[in-house]
Amino acid sequence: MIMSVSRPKPDLIPRDVELLDGRKVPLRVIVNPRARRISLRVDPAAQTVIAVAPNARAAQKAAAFAQERIGWIALQVSRLPQSIPLTPGNQIPLRGAPHLLVWGDGVRVKNNLGLPPSLTVGAPDEAVFAQRIRRFLINEARMDLTARVDAHSTTLGVKARRLSVKDTKSRWGSCTSNGALSFSWRVILAPPFVLDYLAAHEVAHLKEMNHSPRFWALVGQCIPDYERAEEWLRRHGGSLHSIGPLSL
Repeated sequence: MIMSVSRPKPDLIPRDVELLDGRKVPLRVIVNPRARRISLRVDPAAQTVIAVAPNARAAQKAAAFAQERIGWIALQVSRLPQSIPLTPGNQIPLRGAPHLLVWGDGVRVKNNLGLPPSLTVGAPDEAVFAQRIRRFLINEARMDLTARVDAHSTTLGVKARRLSVKDTKSRWGSCTSNGALSFSWRVILAPPFVLDYLAAHEVAHLKEMNHSPRFWALVGQCIPDYERAEEWLRRHGGSLHSIGPLSL
């Protein structure tokens, strides 16, 4: 079941939390009727402070609570992975292996003897370079996901109506009631067994739109050791969101 949350009216609600060093962190206040009390967290993907209120009347109080906890927020922000832009000279993982971003001709992956493999892209400037790297990664993600979704769909006797690759900030993948699957392009940065698990997870939702024991049995039918991928995502998933821009 999808949790129902809403945004309170923006009247008088601050948009940022200002830390002691002058940095401003975006603040988002949401209303979740299932929440028993006001709570606070930092979203590592969007690098945003999330203040949760149990009802609309408590929205202002939730925002004030965030302003009172700037020390805690600063600590959480300091623990976030450092952003890695898609610029020449930086290293990013591709299918779990570090690749050096190189300015060159065309778009190609090259294995360098004794050195990390490189991802070479031709571009007139860094902005276009980043766009072409991102486009390459999206295409690679779509190719790998299509193959694994097809394989798991055959295993479970289902068929997805559509597969899309996006820059989602809160989910690695999703499945709608009409059979459309969507994935974050950043799954191509993870080792292949993680992408394979995420594909199986969403394909299983084509049969079970929940996380019941029957759902996990379907996932296990596709990926018997799926707990390994879940553990990898718990440990390393947040670092993938620090790579490249947060929106397309």
